[in-house]
Amino acid sequence: MYINDVHIAYYFIVAILGLFVGELVNWANKRLPEYKKVISREFFTENRLEFKPNYILMILTSVIYVTLLYVYGIKDTIIANLDLVKYMILAPMLLSVFVIDYKLQIIPNRLNLSLFEIGIIFAFLYGLSDVAITINMLFGMLAGGGIFLLITLVGGLFYGKEAMGFGDVKLMGALRIILWTFKYNCHYISVILNRSNSKYNIIVD
Repeated sequence: MYINDVHIAYYFIVAILGLFVGELVNWANKRLPEYKKVISREFFTENRLEFKPNYILMILTSVIYVTLLYVYGIKDTIIANLDLVKYMILAPMLLSVFVIDYKLQIIPNRLNLSLFEIGIIFAFLYGLSDVAITINMLFGMLAGGGIFLLITLVGGLFYGKEAMGFGDVKLMGALRIILWTFKYNCHYISVILNRSNSKYNIIVD
């Protein structure tokens, strides 16, 4: 049986993987604010002794994974599957960011750095098929981090206090390198330029 050209067995495997990753996110939410390693021996020793599964995170991650599989499917080549792999890595990390920030109002540097590292890796993997994508994603990192840094600095200048934490700046810079999509941003930029130059009858291809 196939759903959106993907065998149902893959959905089952991905759903089980999502449950495990959801529990890993729960473990990371405890370890990261304490500046401790997430992938460590304690996950199988200490966590096993005090095992209290977070069913909300587990089910939510599982649903996200199944949805991603349905949307992106499974392609024939590794490069063609990069979008699926990228978002399956990104989703649990963003869940962790949300939970930690909600509870403690902090975004651990380790999370920001991990997002940045993953973004760099994927930027160059995409570059194997088109170098322009890598350049565009790096530009996205600078744009995302730069905009939020400007908001932070201007907010501090006008209000005398942080309008936005520097953790947010680092997070946006790291996220934009992953989420900045060459095809769609080029389309939006083209539309903006075409509209702004329409009165001069200048067309940007």
